[in-house]
Amino acid sequence: MGEQHESLSEALAAFQVDPPVLTKNRDGQVGNQRTKYADLVQVNKQVLARLNELGIIYTTAPTLLDDNRFVLQYELLHVPSGEKMGGRYPLKLSENPQQMGSAISYARRYVLLALTGVAAEDEDDDGQAASGRRYAQRAQQPRQQAGPGEGRPAAQRAQRSSRPGPALPGEQAPAAGGISEAQSRKLHACLREAGITTRDEGLLYIAEVVGSPVESTAQLSKSQAARVIDALERFIAQQEPPAGGEDR
Repeated sequence: MGEQHESLSEALAAFQVDPPVLTKNRDGQVGNQRTKYADLVQVNKQVLARLNELGIIYTTAPTLLDDNRFVLQYELLHVPSGEKMGGRYPLKLSENPQQMGSAISYARRYVLLALTGVAAEDEDDDGQAASGRRYAQRAQQPRQQAGPGEGRPAAQRAQRSSRPGPALPGEQAPAAGGISEAQSRKLHACLREAGITTRDEGLLYIAEVVGSPVESTAQLSKSQAARVIDALERFIAQQEPPAGGEDR
């Protein structure tokens, strides 16, 4: 190992000062859209090598839970301090071994990039936002659409995040101006299909997509709900092999 740091947070901070650069070197198909992505081989070579230099190892384990949910258990371990962070990423069960392998490879890649904050750039930079926009940019859209500049007061950002929207089962009904009932039904159906079966998991996933904490889906606007549904549909589609398959 190379650089030494006293804690996991310090090591990750050092990683994010100069993160590796990834290019979307593989073509795939998600629904009717052509997509590009950085394959797992490139992610492992670039990201894992840098993490290892900082004393961090990344481990994953596909696991079938007692409630018959299939998940990818993941962990970042800082070897010098013993500090760790981890969680579970839902996987979609399939009787097709190739589909299962691709789903696991996708999850390993997606989780690692999400934990480290690394995003892949388009090789040709052609601006095809519908299929090539990285996750981190999508997460910033609510703030960008609400007003110009990054210096917008925090109070105004808080007002945007408190707009009423749909509720998960057992929550308050949606208020006027929020997500439509059709969007609400679609969102919940997509969550179930993606294997996200608990309220906490659902709210965590939604928060990652919209880029801010979500205590209730009543905070969602129509545009935010549309982004969540789009992200879920892409996730569900990529649980099956893209055209050409997912590298392992």
